[in-house]
Amino acid sequence: MNTVAFGSLRSMHHNIALFKLFGILSVLLMLFVSPVAAQRFSPMVDMTTQDTYQAMQGGTLVLIDVRTPEEWAQTGIAQGAYPISMLDREFLAKLADIQNENPGKTVAFICASGNRSGVVQAELARRGYENMFSVYGGTTGSSQAMGWIRDGLPIAPWSSN
Repeated sequence: MNTVAFGSLRSMHHNIALFKLFGILSVLLMLFVSPVAAQRFSPMVDMTTQDTYQAMQGGTLVLIDVRTPEEWAQTGIAQGAYPISMLDREFLAKLADIQNENPGKTVAFICASGNRSGVVQAELARRGYENMFSVYGGTTGSSQAMGWIRDGLPIAPWSSN
């Protein structure tokens, strides 16, 4: 009887976790396809691809690509960027590790078009993180900006190995 109750409890916790994950993903999906997500450039939270690249070359900025592994495989990643998907359960721990390895450096996030990186930047700012930006136009561009690739900035191939 205890084994059955324990199994049911474990199943219930699993269902609750899946429900929460589905809710989070639904909100993120709405943000990505919402016209609200496509905002104008704001120097308080955004950086251009050129400014991001120059800051990386100057050693003052760390770039984190928050897209998915499938996207990294399709396009490669900005040369020198750290690939950490925003969906990674260890995202905050990995971000902390990168910041510890790069004290005092600005952090910028890049996605495909700038929407998801803007969501990540805004959420981290809400949590009290400072000196973090979103790369406007992202890796592949948007209707507002060319993006890293179309701006002719260096891309490195990505492999899961």
